[in-house]
Formats: sequence, structure tokens, C-alpha cells
Amino acid sequence: MAEIVVADAGPLIAFAHLDRLSLLAEILGRIIVPDSVLQECLYIPSRPDAVMIKSAVDEGVLTVQVSNDAPLEGLSSSLGIGEQSAISIALTLDCAVLVDDKLARRAASYLGLRVIGTGGVLIKARQMNRIPEVAPLLETLRTKGYHLSSGLIDRILQMTGEEHRGT
Repeated sequence: MAEIVVADAGPLIAFAHLDRLSLLAEILGRIIVPDSVLQECLYIPSRPDAVMIKSAVDEGVLTVQVSNDAPLEGLSSSLGIGEQSAISIALTLDCAVLVDDKLARRAASYLGLRVIGTGGVLIKARQMNRIPEVAPLLETLRTKGYHLSSGLIDRILQMTGEEHRGT
């Protein structure tokens, strides 16, 4: 069941850190990336995650869409341009949004969008036997500086039947 999901920068960067960008399309379907989100991801084009994201766009794993960067009525001005663009396009396409930022997740939910995060994709990938374990991937994200609370890690590991092994 292929669906369309609009992605924000955070999850794209996370899956690039894991060298698993193709897993997004495999698990979720067609991944739309607002052009403002792509600019955010490629801000330092020589970074390994930026190189991987650019490659995924070039290979058609990620589809770039021009966004209308006019602020959406009712959205917090605390949201970044990329988050606003992702939510706006998801509303237009009536599809889910892939976002990790807590405020953006709340805003998207408030607007009636289905919200998916990095943890949710990892859980689904584990349930579909696309990855053997989630714990090592979560640890990789933490060591690369991606913020994951201990509570979130515990919930993800509980949902996949894995044990929390550390910090």
C-alpha cells in the first residue's frame, strides 16, 4: 500500500545518518520533500548526510516539491520554514507528514494530519522485518548527536520487544 508522505528535515537527516534513506520509501511510500526542507538539509553540502540526501533526490528516492512559504493561518510562528512547508504540502495533498519536532508534531496533529516520526518508521521497519533490531540504530543516532529522549527510546524498544541497553 504505497502512500504519499511529506518529510521535514529532521527525519531525513536521521535516516541519512543511518545510511537508510531508501528505507523511508520502502516503508512509507512516495516521500515528498519541500524545496525549503531540501535547502535546510543541504545547507552544508559537503556533510555526509547532505551528500546522501542529495543522492537520494538524484536517484528518485525522494521527490522535491516547490513549497509556498507563506505562513499558514493558525500555525505557530515558532515553527521553521521547512516544518511549515511540510505541513502545508501535507494538508494540500491530504497525506501524512514525517516530522520529529515536538511543536511541529502538535501543530500537524491539531490540523488533522497523520504524523509519523523517525521512531515510528523504525518500529514499522522492525515489524515488517526490514531491519533486524532498532536499538543499534537508535544508539547510532544518539552518537551522531540526534536528540532522542530516554523515554522515547524506552517506548520504541518496548514496542519492538527489545531491551534498553544503555544511556
